[in-house]
Amino acid sequence: MATIYDIARMAGVTPTTVSKVLAGKGSISAATRERVMQYARELNYQPNLIARSLIKGRTDVIGLVLHEMSNLFYAEIAEIAERLAYERNLRIFVTTIGKSEGQQLLQDLALRRVDGLIIAAGTISPETFNSMSDLHIPAVYCFWEASEQQVDHYVAFDFQQAGRLAAEHLLELGHRRFGVVSHVQHSRFTGFKETLLQNGISLDDAYIQWGESNLESGRVSGHKLLTMPERPTAIFATNDMSAMGVLSAAWDLGLRVPQDISIVGHDDNEITAYTTPPLTTIRIDKPAMLATSIDVLLSAIDGKPVMTTPSFPARLMTRQSSGPCPEE
Repeated sequence: MATIYDIARMAGVTPTTVSKVLAGKGSISAATRERVMQYARELNYQPNLIARSLIKGRTDVIGLVLHEMSNLFYAEIAEIAERLAYERNLRIFVTTIGKSEGQQLLQDLALRRVDGLIIAAGTISPETFNSMSDLHIPAVYCFWEASEQQVDHYVAFDFQQAGRLAAEHLLELGHRRFGVVSHVQHSRFTGFKETLLQNGISLDDAYIQWGESNLESGRVSGHKLLTMPERPTAIFATNDMSAMGVLSAAWDLGLRVPQDISIVGHDDNEITAYTTPPLTTIRIDKPAMLATSIDVLLSAIDGKPVMTTPSFPARLMTRQSSGPCPEE
């Protein structure tokens, strides 16, 4: 592998001059700069990132902490974050904390000397949350929901508004009997339930199914709701994976969507525009939130004042899985 000494020898300059040219620093003549860059290209010079990080005191690597990768929401986050990091000359290590070894994976991430963390892991157990705090690495919590866990830096999404938008949309379509499929009682669930109450509708506990945020759990929950003596006319699933599971349950039972049952999801994963029928869902602007998270993290790493960011708003993506309440 070529070194700056090889380039210096061929270009007839000192290694210090080569270093300045490659770093874009120093008062170097245009002719010398071009000659150095020409030999760097010919030798296919690749910088020693380890040596550079030791000099800078930074690795230009950030960690991305996700709940899991099987959920399309987190897979999309990983892809978007990697692209945004590359645009800023950063690299990303990804780890997941949804399983029992999550705390050890976080320790492994710290040993790789990442400059900071972006945590987009949804609900976090107190043990895992404390272990992240113990790493003493700058961290930004993205897609953060207000909770008892206090953090210094976060980029929040208005999940309360998201639940409210889902409820208002279905109410406007004339629905009055609702089911909910959720994996945890969070703000989007609360926003949905409170909006129904404000419109004189109480959400019966029998019409709430708790499960996991995956396809099979959504399908099982959907079967339970759709085989009730008085089945709901509309179901809000608090994530798209569960919503697609409910779509599958409706297909299993020979129900038409949206003629017999309306379904609304949450997240706006890319695939939801291609389900049958396309899924009405709540959109989270993942690229904008992740870009903001990286900017906040870089400020924290550099010890600069960190800007306060407002909650990102929810947006209803109306597609063909929701329609007027069927006549009974």
